[in-house]
Amino acid sequence: MTLAEIKISIKELLRKKIDAIELNSLLGMLIEEVTSWNRVQQVVELNTPLTELQIKKFNEYSQELLNDKPIQYILGKAWFMGVSYQVNEHVLIPRPETEELVEWVVEYANIIGKPLQLLDIGTGSGCIAISLKKALPLCSVSGLDISAEALEMAKKNAVLLNASIEWIEQDILNNVVLPNTYDVIVSNPPYIPMREKENMQEQVKNYEPAIALFVPNEDPLLFYRTIAQLAKKQLAPKGQLFFEIHYDQGKAILNLLDEMHFHAEIRRDSFGKNRMIRASLK
Repeated sequence: MTLAEIKISIKELLRKKIDAIELNSLLGMLIEEVTSWNRVQQVVELNTPLTELQIKKFNEYSQELLNDKPIQYILGKAWFMGVSYQVNEHVLIPRPETEELVEWVVEYANIIGKPLQLLDIGTGSGCIAISLKKALPLCSVSGLDISAEALEMAKKNAVLLNASIEWIEQDILNNVVLPNTYDVIVSNPPYIPMREKENMQEQVKNYEPAIALFVPNEDPLLFYRTIAQLAKKQLAPKGQLFFEIHYDQGKAILNLLDEMHFHAEIRRDSFGKNRMIRASLK
């Protein structure tokens, strides 16, 4: 079977499942993973026979796509701020909007112009913490997560990307004790009410870690409140708290932070949605 024939076979299998434009993009990634051919080589090699092992891999990957498994988990990697991170089902797949949160923190740190202590709460794959360390090499960066499996992945990424990070395994909902005060605390916490789960994409609700996504229906701001309470104790003087937020929770979180004696501002992402908040104690 040639590359051209396997492409036809996979497209026929998935044409009712995945949009044609998206499928072409996914196919390009799968072909590069299986054959190591880049996009130009994939055109040149269309009529090249594939090995039995390659055909087996293509069949396995296409079945996983048919079962809604995200391409990032199939390949074991995802891109964040132009860098490849290892990912698995213990960590969230990094999102483009989170890159904008990192950029805001870097923008603030560059204005301050001195080494800072930074803490990323709910670090997952480590993409926020590692990106901050790479952009701000003189700063000290820590990453905290409740999940030992997630921290193992974060540690692997830090080694691969040559980033020195302090990793902390703790549950911020239960008597967290931190080793330092911090100039910046940043978090992309769980914020999706459980009632929204049934309407979400299969790729998300069936594969990404629920612990990193969902909050109780009756307390959707649970993590924002908890992290803000922690920040009141752990932020250094003039310290800053940065959050990624659900686009329709901005007003509620601003009100919460005001009640907790924070000054706060909201920022829209590149799609025009309220997506980030920066806060400091009054």
